[in-house]
Amino acid sequence: MQFEIEFDTSHLDRILEAARREIATPDEMLGSIGESLLRVNRKRHEQGVDPEKKAWKQLSELTLAAGDRKGGPLKKTGRMLASLNYQVSADTLILGFDGSRDAKLAGWHQGGTEPYLITPRQRKALAFAGIVRRRVNHPGLPQRELLGFPDSDKNLVEHVTIDHLTRVLNRVR
Repeated sequence: MQFEIEFDTSHLDRILEAARREIATPDEMLGSIGESLLRVNRKRHEQGVDPEKKAWKQLSELTLAAGDRKGGPLKKTGRMLASLNYQVSADTLILGFDGSRDAKLAGWHQGGTEPYLITPRQRKALAFAGIVRRRVNHPGLPQRELLGFPDSDKNLVEHVTIDHLTRVLNRVR
């Protein structure tokens, strides 16, 4: 007795070709990952927490006394959060702050700063919270981590990648 089994591998060839194309040109998949990471990082920023979900250090009493602070640290104007974006180029995804002044401030908050001296640039004195001084010894900015890549983000990237590749492979059917 003899059995003969034939396999039609054309479907498998199409699936492997679709996977190869997606890996060779991952920009669509990286865009999906970028959108997901942007959303969770903006949410953390709005909540005032770092990537590990620890609350940022609160504003100083002097800063609060100056008034005009809505929603806590790093939320006065909303420009810093608006400058957070992602870019995809070929096989690279970059999540960060754009080249604006707010991006520079984001860098200072990300790592905190040492104490520094503030002097007036255009006037003879500085005025803040009802205090007028010729110069101010600023105590430095506390670290308020804005971006990171915690395990929750790694899991998110894994799930987005799986979902994306599943959609690509299902289209081949």
